Amino acid sequence: MITTRIYNNTNKVRTRTWIVLMSPIIIIILGNLAARLFSNLLGKWAWTGYFPVYWGLLFLFIIFTGKKENQHLWFRKSQGSRWWTLLAIAIGLISFPALLIPNIQVIHSILLVMAWCSFAVINASFEEAYWRGFLLDETAHLPRIFGVIYSTVLFTTIHPLNLGVFSKIQAFNPSKPLALIPFLIILVMLSLIYCLLYIKTKSLRLPILSHILTDLGNLSIFLFMNMVQI
Repeated sequence: MITTRIYNNTNKVRTRTWIVLMSPIIIIILGNLAARLFSNLLGKWAWTGYFPVYWGLLFLFIIFTGKKENQHLWFRKSQGSRWWTLLAIAIGLISFPALLIPNIQVIHSILLVMAWCSFAVINASFEEAYWRGFLLDETAHLPRIFGVIYSTVLFTTIHPLNLGVFSKIQAFNPSKPLALIPFLIILVMLSLIYCLLYIKTKSLRLPILSHILTDLGNLSIFLFMNMVQI
């Protein structure tokens, strides 16, 4: 009887692990289809259709696959040194002189500014909850480095594959195959830092804060509408 229970529990863990590991791939595939659909239907406003679908997928996997006891701890007070707070803010502000200041002229509509600020908060919260909180927690029984690399690789991949459908800067250009490399390196570094912040502070507060600043600094929705020059 005890052996049977152990066997059943082992099978449940394996099944759950496979669902967790497959979830980013499912999100990328369905997200890519949504990006193509809304790109054809809405043109430069494709992001307004894509992101609700994307956020919805993240939410569904978190709610129906994630462990509730872990989720309750995601937004607790950050632990560890205050240097982690400084790191989070510093990393988030890097994109301000790189993209925001040189393209400040694109900010000319109050409605777009409201959408831009709202997007930064909503997107950072959903993405950190899934890519850092959910994936790192659900792969905690595996080597920690595996969860970090897996999350980072797929988080990086989703940008050119999905956002690249309607955002030219993030799209792969066959005539310039190496043009995306700097962008991908930045994404990898950001993801690794967000992972580090979550692991060291045992909270998503700082990763979300840093991510919000990054999305503000890179002019997110203006970037999606191809209004930003690099």
